[in-house]
Amino acid sequence: MAMALAIEAHNLTRVYRGSRKRPEVRAVDGVDLEVEQGEVVGLLGPNGAGKTTMVRLLACLLRPTAGTARVAGCDIGGEAGEVRAACGVSMEAPGLYERLTARAYLTFFARLYGLPEDTVAGRVKEQLEAAALWERRDDLLASFSKGMRQKMNVARALVHRPRVVFLDEPTSGLDVEAAAAVRDHILAMSQNADTAFLICTHNLPEAERLCGRIAVMNQGRVVATGPPEELKRQLFGERIFRVRLRRVLAEHGEAVASAPGVVQVEMDEDCLVVHITAQPEEVNPEIVRRLVAAGAEVVSVAGEARSLEEVYLRLVHGDAPPEGGGG
Repeated sequence: MAMALAIEAHNLTRVYRGSRKRPEVRAVDGVDLEVEQGEVVGLLGPNGAGKTTMVRLLACLLRPTAGTARVAGCDIGGEAGEVRAACGVSMEAPGLYERLTARAYLTFFARLYGLPEDTVAGRVKEQLEAAALWERRDDLLASFSKGMRQKMNVARALVHRPRVVFLDEPTSGLDVEAAAAVRDHILAMSQNADTAFLICTHNLPEAERLCGRIAVMNQGRVVATGPPEELKRQLFGERIFRVRLRRVLAEHGEAVASAPGVVQVEMDEDCLVVHITAQPEEVNPEIVRRLVAAGAEVVSVAGEARSLEEVYLRLVHGDAPPEGGGG
């Protein structure tokens, strides 16, 4: 059974007109993107790639030049009010009402979103507790640190339990424990409340931990989408293993290089770095057998995972996108 789509964009485009001094800018250029209900998707890309403009279009803060999109089942062209009511938006630089207390601030936005009065206090407490700020509920926001302000920014976006949430660098400025708490809260909402998240971030380890799927933008286009592990496999093909030895000799590398499925062998101080294209269980026993036959003492065999940073850099710096991975 197919999952309901929380975001469905087709050929979404935003062009800023040029002038005699400045050329036309296609900030978002024909983007197709789908996000399922309950899915957490990371939107990655360099500065100027179009990520923020994309979010502003989907949240009905900008009008598209061309293309269509539906968010939470509503058309961004003809049902902008319904889209805004169904979404939560948290940008990286929070603009808080500093003369309000934390509780008054969230209460104001809960009522602004039209929550029933008998649910407002409970929702406000829920978000302040999730942000570990309940003890500071009656303190003015002017007294909050940068990290506390960021947590309030996220809490404001989530207080009405929206169906779709757009977050820009949600853990920026947070310490390790606070960032982990925000991640846990996001995952709990995606799983328990079926909320979809589109998260813009430059924090690639964070995206890999948090997002089931990523979309990489570059020059206004989505150049690849997919789960991080799938993009690694499609982009790089081979897997890497480090075979640690008591002593590394040239004949050990030669013995491994001719094994089926091995495409490259590099010699390190105390190990061989082996690149393979086949499944590890098909190749590793043969590698070990050949090393033992060549007189090597094998200490360990460990896989070396490709990083999301490697995927990102390859996509952004002009290499071809993976087959079937276009946005």
